[in-house]
Amino acid sequence: VRDLSMQVRRGQIYGFLGPNGSGKTTTLRMICGLLTPDGGRGTCLGYDILTERDKIRRHVGYMTQKFSLYEDLSIKENLEFVARLYGVPNADSAVQASIESLGLKGRERQLARTLSGGWKQRLALGACILPKPDLLLLDEPTEGLMPSMIAAIRDSVTELRAQGVAIILVEQRVDAVL
Repeated sequence: VRDLSMQVRRGQIYGFLGPNGSGKTTTLRMICGLLTPDGGRGTCLGYDILTERDKIRRHVGYMTQKFSLYEDLSIKENLEFVARLYGVPNADSAVQASIESLGLKGRERQLARTLSGGWKQRLALGACILPKPDLLLLDEPTEGLMPSMIAAIRDSVTELRAQGVAIILVEQRVDAVL
């Protein structure tokens, strides 16, 4: 990744398109403080990406390409873990609200490993937005999903944008952009 400059304002969706190996995921990982750049400088939400990574992580939700929650935990346990990790106020009610908004009411005890790919993506998105991030990074959130799940994720992203969340969306194909 060289000579990249971008700015995403609150309530804006920034599409980041390109083929495999073009640096999209690497860029996301640098933005949110998971990867240290070899050179250069940058900020995310006003925080230095080299020296203030912990502050960045508290304000950014990052949904990876691969399901990154615990397969052996239930839906509710995964969300409770994220809520505790980020110190979400009123965690119990926030988790319950998330379960309802994800359409998972009645399935709270279902293990994550038993979910289909689309439901795993919805759970992952729910976990990312549970701490109410200012910036949401979505790395190919619709890859391999059925049209109904793509529509559900699109609706969630549209709602977050309306709430003022800045969103960077990574996809390989233009037709996959939400």
